[in-house]
Parts: sequence; C-alpha cells; structure tokens
Amino acid sequence: MHPSSPSFWGSLRPNERFMVSNLFFLYFVQGIFIIGIGSILPMMTDEYGLSYAVSGALISAHNIGSLITGMFVGMLPALLGYKRTLLYFNVLPFLGFAITLITGNPILLFIAILLTGIGRGAVNYYNNQIINYLSHGSSGPLNMLHSFFAIGALLSPFMVLLCTHGGDSGWRTAVYIIIGMGIVSMLTSPLMKMDSVSPEGGETLQPEKPFGFWHDRQFWLTAAIMLCYLSIEASIMGWLVTYFIDSGAATESSAQMLTALLWVVILLGRASCILIAGKVAPPTFLIFSSIGIAIFLLVIVAGTGFVPLLIGTIGLGLCMAGMYGTTVSNATGVFKAYPLAMGFFVSLTGIGSVIAPSVIGAVAGQLGMRVGLGVLLLPAALLILFTLMNFRKRA
Repeated sequence: MHPSSPSFWGSLRPNERFMVSNLFFLYFVQGIFIIGIGSILPMMTDEYGLSYAVSGALISAHNIGSLITGMFVGMLPALLGYKRTLLYFNVLPFLGFAITLITGNPILLFIAILLTGIGRGAVNYYNNQIINYLSHGSSGPLNMLHSFFAIGALLSPFMVLLCTHGGDSGWRTAVYIIIGMGIVSMLTSPLMKMDSVSPEGGETLQPEKPFGFWHDRQFWLTAAIMLCYLSIEASIMGWLVTYFIDSGAATESSAQMLTALLWVVILLGRASCILIAGKVAPPTFLIFSSIGIAIFLLVIVAGTGFVPLLIGTIGLGLCMAGMYGTTVSNATGVFKAYPLAMGFFVSLTGIGSVIAPSVIGAVAGQLGMRVGLGVLLLPAALLILFTLMNFRKRA
C-alpha cells in the first residue's frame, strides 16, 4: 500500500490526518535527539573527562530506558488512553537532556540518558502501533514514518557541527535546540484526537488468549531479526562519530559529515522502500538487506582510509534503510491478533541495543575502537541466519 495514495491518506478522517502528521513530527524530533546523543558524545566526553567504558554505558542507558518502557507500555493506554500516555512520556527525553547541561557526574548522566530512552521507547511503541493499525499492516506507511526519523537524524549532525563551530562547548547549544524542539512537540500533541485508536474508543478487541504470541514462531523469528538489527543500529548511532575520529581517517567535522551522509542515504533508501513496499515481500527484502549490512559493516571496520569509510557508510545506509519498518510488517498478523505483543517485542528486541554499545565500549577500552566496532560482525552474521530462517518459513 503506497502511503501517499488515497488507499492510506484517503481512508483517514481529518482528525486522524492531523494525528498521523503529529506522530511523524514526534519521530522527526526523535531522529534529532537520538543521533544528537552520538554526535555530542565526543565533546561531552572531553568536557566531563569520561572514559570509553562510561561513554558506552551512557549509550546503553538510552536503550535500557527503551527496554524498561517496553515491559509495561502496552498496558497503559487501557488505563490512560494513548493521548495522555504519549504526552506524559514525551516530556522525559527533554528533561534528561536538561540534566546533561548541569552535571558531569557519571551516575546522574546515566539517569539523564536513561530518561531519554524511556521517553523514546514509549513514543516509538505508540507511533509504530498506531501507524501499523491505521495502515492495516502495510510496510509503506511504516517506512514513511521512519523516513521522518531519518530526516531528523540527517539534520542532527549538521546542527551539532554548526553549534560547535566556535568550540567544543557548543554542544550545549545543540542541547538547548533539542529541548526547544521538545517544547514544540509538547504544544502540538495535546491537539490530537486519538479516540479512533484508543482502547477506550472500542476499536481494540482483546483476544481470548492475550499472550498467545509466546507460542507463535513468527513472533520469535521477527524478534530475533529485530534484536540483531537493533544491536547494529544502536551501536552505529552511538559510536560512529567517535569511531571515525579515533580511527584517524576523519577529522571531527568530516566525521559529522559522514554521519549526516549516512542518514541522507537512509532517507533516500526509505523513500525507495515506500515505492517498492507492495512489490517485494518482507522476507525477501530482509535477506538482501541483511547481507548488505554485513558486507558494508565489514568495509567500515576493515577500512583504513577515508574512501573505504565513505563507501561503507553509503552502502550501510542503503541496506539499513528499510529494516525496521519491514521487520515490523513481517509480523503484522501477530501484532494485530495480540495487542500486547508489540510491548513485549520492543522489550525483547531492545536487549541487543542495550548490550552491544556497552560491549563495544569495554572492548574498545582494552583493544581500540576498531576492534570494538568489529564486535558488530557477530550480530550481522546472526541477522543473515535469522532472515534466511524467516524466508524458509514464509516460502
């Protein structure tokens, strides 16, 4: 289903169109601040004197927050409704960023980044759940949703680069901008009318066995694919700028530009995914994307000059582009049949994004950043294995 066709937009009521637009905006802001964490990390590390291990723990803190949220986020709309729950959780990331401005204490910084992850996890869950529901499981609208994340992620390194042009302390200006965008989202979100997708609106039917997905092989295969992918995605988002700089192949400004290039390519890739959503089955798409991720990740890890990093970045961006939205659509039937499945799916798959960045930080502290990033070749290999198993099951 093409997301810009009448079959999607034309089926939405005016209130739903505003709601979808605002959800896209929330995802755009998420792209800004999630990539912003990795972009400002080298400057924050220098100013506060943080080690690789502490920096890795901060990246993991964000993903721990997302994991914690997934454990209960699926149950809250039945009590508070989507709107209130979304509003409450959307405040937390920007509160966390405010804390980073006033302290360099590792424990308080951990709590601050944890808050960004808790808020991100909730918005991520509700956005995907609502768009998946309204689009009847089509991967096109889901990839459009994630394209807005990519736009924010693309602009984030440029914003940080502009703010730090006069000195590394400019990372604080970038944080002020992120907080300002959060305030805008807090002003627009209360205007949404979400009755058509809220449990209290009577649209959500509870199955007789709400935890039946535990016995569904498709759920577990999809979760395994997403766990491996998020291990790679979270680590790339958090460590890529640091890796480019510490490898000696790029200056600080070039590293930010390469990260921006990654998201230019991801954005273009997601636009292509929207066009081919109805032509290529998710299992087939996931296999080719996974193989590409492994190949270009190897190019980045093994490359010693600027050109290999450039080629690896472009290739990795193209192959990562449609992974999240297509993986979610791979188990649409499960998510529609079991409303609680998405929350547990987010929690389980978030384990990879918690463990991988910390492992990279620990390994990098002992053996260097190149070996640390090389750890990602293991989840890349497993990603290929699970997508092949998924293809055989669905064939």
